[in-house]
Amino acid sequence: MSSGRGGRRLGLVISLAIGVGLACLVISISYVSLWRGDHDGLSHAAGRDFINLWTASQLVEAERTRDIFDHQSFAAAQRRHMGPEFPLHFWSYPPHTLFLTEQLSSLPYRGAFLVWSLCGLFVLLYAAHQFWPARLFPWLLLLAPSSFVNFFLGQNGFITSALCLAGFALLPRRPILAGVMFGLLTFKPHLGIMIPIALVALRQWPAIAAAALTTVLFIAASVFVYGADAWWQFFHSALPFQARFMSEGKGPFQWMMVSWFMAGRIIGISAAISLIFQAVLSLAAAVMVYRVFRRPGDWRLQVSLLFVATLVASPQGFNYDMTMISVASICLVWAAIETSWRRGELLIIAACWQLPLIVMPLNAFGAPLAPLLLTALLVCLYRRVGTKSRPDLGAAG
Repeated sequence: MSSGRGGRRLGLVISLAIGVGLACLVISISYVSLWRGDHDGLSHAAGRDFINLWTASQLVEAERTRDIFDHQSFAAAQRRHMGPEFPLHFWSYPPHTLFLTEQLSSLPYRGAFLVWSLCGLFVLLYAAHQFWPARLFPWLLLLAPSSFVNFFLGQNGFITSALCLAGFALLPRRPILAGVMFGLLTFKPHLGIMIPIALVALRQWPAIAAAALTTVLFIAASVFVYGADAWWQFFHSALPFQARFMSEGKGPFQWMMVSWFMAGRIIGISAAISLIFQAVLSLAAAVMVYRVFRRPGDWRLQVSLLFVATLVASPQGFNYDMTMISVASICLVWAAIETSWRRGELLIIAACWQLPLIVMPLNAFGAPLAPLLLTALLVCLYRRVGTKSRPDLGAAG
C-alpha cells in the first residue's frame, strides 16, 4: 500500500477518534450540568455505579462492613441516601477492594465522584505513557468512548486498565514490581485471567512469585482490617447472589455485558449451554495468548492481544472494562499504518472503538454483537503478532 493511501487512512482513523471523543466530551459536560444534588438529570445517582463505592465507604466508616456483602442491607443503605425508589445496586467485589474506597467517605457524594474519576484518569494516562511513550497515545485514550463510559458510570475501569498497562510496561525490566501490579489487580480477578498464562509462557517466575505474594498480603491485610467475617459474607451471600443474577438477571446489568455467555442468554439460549460455549472460546483465547507470548513479536501487539483475549474469555466483561480494547485498537492501527492494512481491519477497529457506547442498545434490542466483534479483533491481532521483533518499551513510540 502506498504511503499516501496509508496516510489518508491514518487521518481518517484519527479524525474518527477525535470526532467521537469530542462528542463524548460534550455529552459528559451536558450530563454534569444536569445534576441536581446527588441525582443526575435522569433521576439516577450522579455517576451511576459510583453509588456502590461511596456507599461501601460509608458502611465501613460506620463499622457495618458486613452489610456491604448482603444485597438487601446494601440496597437499604443506598435508598436512605438516594430515596426509596432507587433501583437495586449490589456489591460484587471481594473485601480487599474496600481499600480503594476507604477514603471516599470523607467527602460529600459529588465531590467524592469527581475525585475518584479524575484520580483514576490521571493514573491511567500516566500508566499509558509508561507503556508507550508516544505523545499521541494517552490523548487518544482520553478521547476514547471507553473513557466516557467510565466517567458516566463512575466505574473502576481506569484503575484496572492502569494496573494492566503498568504491569506490562514494567515486566521486561522490573518483573517483581510488575508482579505487584498484577497482584493488586486481583480485586477484579476476571480481568487478570490471561496474565498467568502470559507469564508462564514468558517464564517470568519472579513476576509470578511477586503477584502471588502480593495477592496473599492484600487478602491478609483485608482480613486484618475488615475481619474474616467480611470474607465469609462475601462467599456465602454476595458471590451466590451475583451468580444468580448472572444466570437470571435482566435489564441494564445484562445490556452492559460483552461476553459470549451473556450474548447466549440474550438470544434465549440456556445459561448452561451459554456457559459451555463461553468455556470453549475461553480455552481458544488462552491458547492464543500462550502461543504469542512463547515467541518473539511486537510487544505492544502481544499485550493488546492479551487484553482482547481477556474480554473474549471472561463471562463477566462489561463496557466499562473496555479501556483495554481501546488500547488494543490504537496499537493495531499503528501496526497497520507502519506496514499495510489488511482486509476488514479498519471496519473492525472502528466498530470496537465505539463498542463501549453501542453495546447497551445492541443488547437491549436483542442483537448482542459485542463478543463477535471482539473475537474478530482478537483474530486480527493474532494474524499480526510475530511479524516484528519485541521493541524496547522505554523507547519513544
